[in-house]
Amino acid sequence: MTDSLSISECAALFGMPESVVRAKIASRGATQEFFSIQELADRWRCSRGTVRNRLRASGARVLDFATAPGRRSKKAVPSGVVFQIENRKTKVLC
Repeated sequence: MTDSLSISECAALFGMPESVVRAKIASRGATQEFFSIQELADRWRCSRGTVRNRLRASGARVLDFATAPGRRSKKAVPSGVVFQIENRKTKVLC
């Protein structure tokens, strides 16, 4: 008797496809370099507008894929900036 499970057994245990479990195992240890505005909104459980306001208030520099200045476009926020904001805004609950 062994104390380990196969990938197919883990997938069945958690009710997800085997390919998802394999992808999670493959990405283990890999860090995400950039976050989108929507990913930050999901992560911080707030609106995209609040994310933009927080980034603007902190003076964060973001990667902007706009073709012309002032146009709406995809933006990418470096993970280092995200972690700095989270460390600054995180408080100890007494």
